[in-house]
Amino acid sequence: MENARISGWQLFVLITLFEIGSAFLVGLAMDAKQDAWIAILVGMISSYALIFIYYRLHRYYPVLALTEYIEKIIGKVRGRILAFLYVLYFANGAARVLRDFGAMLLTFVYPDTPLFIVNALLMLGIIYTVRQGIEVMARSAELLFFFIYVLSPSLALFLSSFLASLIFQA
Repeated sequence: MENARISGWQLFVLITLFEIGSAFLVGLAMDAKQDAWIAILVGMISSYALIFIYYRLHRYYPVLALTEYIEKIIGKVRGRILAFLYVLYFANGAARVLRDFGAMLLTFVYPDTPLFIVNALLMLGIIYTVRQGIEVMARSAELLFFFIYVLSPSLALFLSSFLASLIFQA
């Protein structure tokens, strides 16, 4: 395995983009109605607490993967079971996100394309990105982060002024 390193800023960008992408795919706090911001804030704070726990565990076991140091902490048999469940949980989550994203693309962009084709193309992109490594993915995420946070408000301003001109014209 390569010894890849990313900066704290790059980790922040990756986490933030993950949260933004999840917010578009999975309706956050829909049951909370007007108090959705509280539910999102609680979720964000708890996720940062979880990141802090993962960081501290990494500081104790810097050369081991999470699935390896779980065995050291809670024992070999229970650790392997928990590590397997951990991997299974994230594989299931990744499959769900792939399916949801493919369905969203079919709904909005490619209505006549089979879901299998869209998901296969997404998987090829994911495989290529993972093959390139975390450093390349983090650098690409920094560029995407710039576009989202600089160009999105510009696009929103442009669209709002365009819609206002249409309304006042009529």
